[in-house]
Amino acid sequence: MAKTFAVISDIHSNLEALESVLADIDRRSITDIYCLGDVVGYGASPKECLDLVSERCAAILCGNHDQAVFYEPCSFNISAERAAYWTRRVFEEESNAALRNKRWQVLGRLPYKFEVHGLLMVHASPRRPVNEYLFAEDCYTNPSKILANFERLESQHMTCLVGHTHVPGVFLDDPYFEPPAELPEANLYTITEDEKAIINIGSVGQPRDRDTRASYVVVTQHSDGSNGQEYRADVEFIRLEYDIEKAVKKVFAVPDLDDFLGTRLLDGR
Repeated sequence: MAKTFAVISDIHSNLEALESVLADIDRRSITDIYCLGDVVGYGASPKECLDLVSERCAAILCGNHDQAVFYEPCSFNISAERAAYWTRRVFEEESNAALRNKRWQVLGRLPYKFEVHGLLMVHASPRRPVNEYLFAEDCYTNPSKILANFERLESQHMTCLVGHTHVPGVFLDDPYFEPPAELPEANLYTITEDEKAIINIGSVGQPRDRDTRASYVVVTQHSDGSNGQEYRADVEFIRLEYDIEKAVKKVFAVPDLDDFLGTRLLDGR
């Protein structure tokens, strides 16, 4: 019997995008959801997003922005740093002590990686799970970086799901990168047991591939490789419209958040 679950990443405190994605997941009657991190940072609804992800997701990974809010932002640009400090203050100023402590406990206990049905999941890369960017252009300008990450994939973890760059697509160990629309079957990638792949699922709350729609994936595992069966799973890339204008206006209403963090949503960058 097939197993189906959803994987989301990089919500970045964008409640409008998150609610749209969760509604779509519910319409598909999918109950298992996994989050690859960066629940917070950049956007204007950190409390609401963290509460909702904590409630709905079976597991949540640590992203670099989650880590920055809990510890300190390192190597962040000014806009990201200001957003991290503002988010921290929002959590600290929560008047409900139990809720405030619960949120800090969630952030402080996020793991760096986990395995789901034979798939490795990290926020950034197999080699550096929290903060290494894997860009499509690395296949040409820095192929050794991509190959070094594929070397971290072992026989029991031939496929790794990542986020972090906010650009969906599939890395193969040629190395090569295929955007979802250019896959042999558009927006669908089939995982087999004899091919390594690093799959970027894109961003719910801040897409950067010039497509403003929220991005996430649905994984359908047809066989788990047991009893002599060949492992096979389909990864479907989903894009969804959401109320961008509302999300942008909420960013504009917070003096500590740079307006650019709102306007970039209108361009998908």
